This record gives sequence, structure tokens and C-alpha cells, in this order.
Amino acid sequence: MTDDRTEPIAGAIASVSSDALIAFLRKQRWFGAKGSTPTEARLSSFVIAPWGDGTFALARATVIAGGVEHVYQLPLAMRPSTPADVPASAVVSTSPYALYDAIYDSDFRTGLVNALAAGATAGDEGSKWIAEPAHPDRFVVPDDVATRIGSAEQSNTSIIIGSFAILKLFRTLKTGIHPDAEVTRFLTTRAGFANTPALLASMRFEDAAGTAASGMVQTFLRGSSDAWSYALSKSKSYFVAGSEPANPFLEDAKRLGTVTRELHDALASDENDPAFAPDPATSEDLDRWTDRVTRSIRDSLSLLETQLQSPRFPKQRLAEAKALVGRRDHFAAWVEDIADALGDDLGMLIRVHGDYHLGQVLRTSSGDFSVIDFEGEPSRSLDERREKTSPLRDVAGMLRSFAYAAVTLAISVEKSLDMPTRELRSARWERDVRASFLSGYMGNADDDAPGILPEETEHVHLLIALFEAEKAFYELAYELNNRPDWAWIPMRGISKLLTKR
Repeated sequence: MTDDRTEPIAGAIASVSSDALIAFLRKQRWFGAKGSTPTEARLSSFVIAPWGDGTFALARATVIAGGVEHVYQLPLAMRPSTPADVPASAVVSTSPYALYDAIYDSDFRTGLVNALAAGATAGDEGSKWIAEPAHPDRFVVPDDVATRIGSAEQSNTSIIIGSFAILKLFRTLKTGIHPDAEVTRFLTTRAGFANTPALLASMRFEDAAGTAASGMVQTFLRGSSDAWSYALSKSKSYFVAGSEPANPFLEDAKRLGTVTRELHDALASDENDPAFAPDPATSEDLDRWTDRVTRSIRDSLSLLETQLQSPRFPKQRLAEAKALVGRRDHFAAWVEDIADALGDDLGMLIRVHGDYHLGQVLRTSSGDFSVIDFEGEPSRSLDERREKTSPLRDVAGMLRSFAYAAVTLAISVEKSLDMPTRELRSARWERDVRASFLSGYMGNADDDAPGILPEETEHVHLLIALFEAEKAFYELAYELNNRPDWAWIPMRGISKLLTKR
């Protein structure tokens, strides 16, 4: 539906061809269908933004790639010609008007931020866009606030608001409850968890198909850095030549373990909300977990066996790889042994982070850790990402992240430290950081929190091993398909895991 104010941008949107839209999307880092060939794309719906006098629209682009439909959020700005500060990759079309990604327009960003702070609605019952603050007093925007696009862009787009807030614009849109917005709201407005940036506002699309979250605003932790970069920087002194120094990351690892446990206790703290109430894990859950690990073992080792004949596979790793392939039955039996040993002592099913590693944690300027990005694994459906599972799955993910950090540290000093010393210090760094993290996680449970872990400590470690195995075999398949030279990292992790018993 258009009027004199909106006809120009409506016409410009209608004139965008499928080929032009595909060409634009291919240039975007957030476009998730690069591995397949898009066959059709269209701007399937849009609403005129309630600011900008018809200059801006909040659109959705539907793309067919590999026979699968994908929907992306694409804010659009229309000008007589492309502004000089808009990159060429952001331009969708130039005729009859310049139509480009509106995040590169400062007037659009300012209007969007003000709409989120005050609350706004646009569109009609057929297609509606809604912005609303999480709390009327928490998100106050100064008149002269400056906005800028964040530099670390992946599947979403970040807009920094002054020095106090950050807007995460979801590029991929899926109908249903978005776990990032849902979990962040729960943790910061209901559970009182202090180690996640507070939710300030959110926005969404609504139509006949349902609701799709399109973005969220959180407090901006100025001066913070991701924990991956922090861990590498903090640990450099452990890898210098000379006598082995003390591991400088151990206290940090212990604190991270404590924060992780507090996160899990908070996620299990509301027994009256079905979405967050903890549920006892059952034998059916254990069967499902072991089936997943067994399939991962089978598929990854089959791929490894095939790759042994590839010239891309590192020759120096052939013997180790053949040994792993030859132990396929042993690995399957190991999984069965764990299941038998666990019995029904499985702990609770709770909401978890779902994709937990050092890159999903911030080291704040105050010296603490803050957990971010509760989206879960992007390849899974929203319902799958919202499923309850054992909190030890998150623990296993972080432990595997330590393994990659240890290797990265060793590689960074390969020109200054001999290989035996590098290997020894890398192994010891990982071993000690793991132990410190687990000490923080196991030793700082809230006495009033529900018993979310198995009662027996040995069973806790068995479940961690099971989830680590699943993660390591997944990593093996990923590395074989993308970075064969790195396949030895999960191979080494697998060997360590499966020789402990």
C-alpha cells in the first residue's frame, strides 16, 4: 500500500530484478547461501520506516538456493544518487533512484535507534514491523548521539550507539522465537545474571506466517575484547624461550569456569516458566546423545578414510590418521561403556548457550567475563536451538576451544621456540587451563540452585568426555572439508579423550 510519500521508494523496490538482488547478496559477508547457487531472489515484502519521510524501508529479501528458501533482512535507503560514503558493495540498484543498504545511512541509523528507544510500529496487518524498549527507563538516547557500523561483521550487522549501546541487526530471518533475544531477555530482566550485557530493546516483523525477530539492543561494554584474543595475548609469556614460566591464564580460566556455572544456574532458575524450567534427563536423552556421537564417529572416520587417498591430506599425519580409522569399533564401544557407566545419573536438561567457546565471551574493562551471542548453532532450526540439554555440552565446547587456543599459541612461536618445547608447553597450557576452568565450574555452584549436574563427579566427567567426543569428531569432519592441514588438532583431541579409560 503506497501514497504520494512512499510511491518513489515502493517503485524503486519493485524495479529490483532477481539478478541484481543476487549480485548484491553475493557481496555481503552475512549472506549464508554462498555454498550453493541462488536461482531466484526477490524483495518479498517491505514496510516504510516511520521516519525519513518515505526515504527508508525495512525489507525482506527471499532467496531460493539449492532448492531451499532463505529470508534476509535488508533495510533500504533511497536517494537521487548514491552518497559518496556508501561503499559500492552496499548498492542494490541505481535506476530510477539509488537504492542501497540503509545501515550505511546515518539518518537511517539515528531514526532506527530513536524508534527502538521510544517504541514504534510500521506497516499494516499484512506485514508489520515493531520496535519496543525492554524497559522504558533503561534506553535513553541523547539528541546528539552518534552511530557507527561495527567492524566485526559476520552473520549479523552491529551498530554502535554512542558509547553505551550496541544494536545487533539479524540478517537471517526465521519465523519463531529467537533464542538470542529470548535468553538475553530472561537472563538480564528476570534471572538477574550480571555477566551478560543487558537487553535494552528489540524489534521484529509480524505477518500471517508468524513473528520473526529482526534485532536487539544491548548495553555496549566499552573497552572489552573477545576472550579468544585476550587468552592468546595473556598467554604469550608462557611460550617464550627459556625456563617454563607460570601459566598467566589460570586465574582467568577459573573465573571463566565460575561465570559459566553461574550462567547455567541462572538458566535453570525459573521452575514456573516451561521454556526455562529444568527437566530431569532420562535414559531416552542419553540414548539420543550417544546416537549422535556414534553417528559423528562413523561419518567422520569414513570421511577421514576417504581423505587418506587425497593429495591434500598432510603426509606426516597419515600414520596417526590410519590408526584412528582402525579404531572405529573401539570408539563405538567406548561410547557404550560411558552409557552403561552413567546409568540414570544424568543431571538436568536446561537451556544452554548452544555454541560456547572463547569467541562468545568478552573480557571486560573491569577484568571480568561477559557471555554474549545466545543464537546457538546457526545451521540448526530455531526449535532445535531452543531445546534443553545437559549444561555439560557448553562445558565441552569451551574445553575444545582451549585446545584450539593451545595450538594457535604454539604455532605463533614456531620461529622462536623449538618444536619439542612448543609441543610440551602447548600440552601443559591446555591441561592446566582445562583443570582451572573445571575447578571454577565445579567448585562454585549456588547452594540454592537446582542440582543440574549428575550427582557423581565421575559421571560429570564421563558426560563431558561424551560431549567433547561429539565436538571433536564434528571438528574433524569440518577440518577435512575445509582445512586438511588442521585436521590433526581434532585428531589429537580424539586420541586424548578416548585413551583416558
